[in-house]
Amino acid sequence: MMSRFGAIILAAGMSSRMGDFKILLPWKDKRPILLHVIEKYVALEIDPIFVITGRDADQVKKVVSDLPVTCVYNPIFETGEILSSVKTGLRVMPDDVSAVFINPADMPRIPKSIIQDMQKSYMRQKIIAPRYDGQRGHPILLDRVYWEAMLNLPDDSAPRDVIKANKQHIIFIETDDDGILIDIDTPETYQRELTRKTP
Repeated sequence: MMSRFGAIILAAGMSSRMGDFKILLPWKDKRPILLHVIEKYVALEIDPIFVITGRDADQVKKVVSDLPVTCVYNPIFETGEILSSVKTGLRVMPDDVSAVFINPADMPRIPKSIIQDMQKSYMRQKIIAPRYDGQRGHPILLDRVYWEAMLNLPDDSAPRDVIKANKQHIIFIETDDDGILIDIDTPETYQRELTRKTP
């Protein structure tokens, strides 16, 4: 039986450290950061793709309207932290999805090739994660067997709690691209990454 992959794009954050709504800031081709994140999954024909919205949800929906994605509003995005958005995505994921990519929307430098390598390395009952210089990065490919544990986490927990509790089941994909670690969450990071030659 072929595995079916879904994706949860976490786009509900407040961008409090940036000020401006970071995921809609222009990236190197002047299109929003969010589009660069989503389009890698579209190119790999991953379906379904759920974009979890919060702040400026209507604006996000308009930006992604030409892409084959579904926007899902997280009603507690202001207080629920990242876990509430992950749970929002898992709750709407179809029953025939084997594993789901969890990807923050502010990480435009994650290479498409990493996502592809993670697909190829997928094994049931495993968690797939990229690693750069000993540091685990994003996205995470989470097998369905761990979804219930994620959904049952207390509100003050974080998704990494499930990953840490199952570290013996992680398969790491080694990479020499630090894009798996770089989130665009401050004006300084934004300006620095814009000037880098890497895509």
